Amino acid sequence: MNQRLVASPVLRQLSVRSVMERLLLDGATSRASLSRATGLSKQTISEVMLVLTERGWVKESGMISGGVGRTAVRYEIDATAGFALGLDLGASTLRGVLADISGTVVAQHELAADGQGGQLPAQAKRLKQMLLDAAKAPADRLQVATVATPGVMSPQGRLDLAPNLPGIGELDLAGQLRSALECQVMFENDVNAAALGEYWEAGENADNHFAFVSIGTGVGLGILVDGQLLRGSALAAGEIGYLPLGGDPFAPESLEQGALETSIGANGILQRHQRLGGTAQSVREIFDALEAGDRIADETITETARIAALLVLTVTSVIDPDRVVFGGNIGGRPELVRRIADWMPRVQKRPIRVEASRLGPRATVLGAAAMSLGQMHNSLFSTLEVPGRLGLPTLRR
Repeated sequence: MNQRLVASPVLRQLSVRSVMERLLLDGATSRASLSRATGLSKQTISEVMLVLTERGWVKESGMISGGVGRTAVRYEIDATAGFALGLDLGASTLRGVLADISGTVVAQHELAADGQGGQLPAQAKRLKQMLLDAAKAPADRLQVATVATPGVMSPQGRLDLAPNLPGIGELDLAGQLRSALECQVMFENDVNAAALGEYWEAGENADNHFAFVSIGTGVGLGILVDGQLLRGSALAAGEIGYLPLGGDPFAPESLEQGALETSIGANGILQRHQRLGGTAQSVREIFDALEAGDRIADETITETARIAALLVLTVTSVIDPDRVVFGGNIGGRPELVRRIADWMPRVQKRPIRVEASRLGPRATVLGAAAMSLGQMHNSLFSTLEVPGRLGLPTLRR
């Protein structure tokens, strides 16, 4: 092996990172093609490929014809060499996705939550094993797991701002999940993860600047700037429930939940419907009545959309995204999103794209898997001495 390459670990790691990025993004190829794509010499490419094949990350996958009488070995990522896990721990449903190192989703499953936050670690462990079994993946090849949760994980390992998970606030949830999952574990807010899931799904068509608004029981915002999540100094960026929109921010209930959340969260929508004379007992019933042409349901959703349009105006004025995506079991409803888009020209001259989530309820778990995949790639193939991150491969399902 070239002694200069061995003697310079930073240069070697940069070469490895460059080659792996091309293989992850482009798929199977030859050493000559890798040399052209990376600018590395053929000798360096040969040395890097030797290292990667010896470590089991890359394998030969046949021959490529290079012209009359000429062939070249084709190399590709050994997809089974490592796996990344994404978990979405919701109040009613636990979702899991397992992706191999190439970015292919190899297993996905969901479980009904038992309603007690203290059971989440045991359920997460069960879900992990179900996914590994479904993919026939050895447990020791699970490299990273990302757990998406409502609220924010505190430095002490406790989950804050998650009122819909009873009994969770006093647990060392982070420590228990790390013990249950038996791999490197990261944590992310569920709305941030959903934003990243939408970004990964879009692939080459992804916008590098966009906002993801989730409306369900509560409201939340995920922000991507230059393709990176904006988390804030206390990891609480996007806690938009307290914006002074749709209600009195000084009212006692606004102090507890936030004016915006009390206005366009599920309870706020239901109360609006009832104040208008409706009798629905759930937001789903309101949307059913809307589909049937009910006037009160139409007024309820139209007013909800008007307030949501003010939210879009606020977000776009501050971060100037390419588009705003609405998700969540309420926010992702096309009937609501169409009405929000209809309101926008009345509050903002500059056109702004307002869209419904492409992934629906799966956005969060796919975003968690994407985070795990990115962390796995960077921990294995990047270098601390020279900052930089590998791009995510195309999502394959």
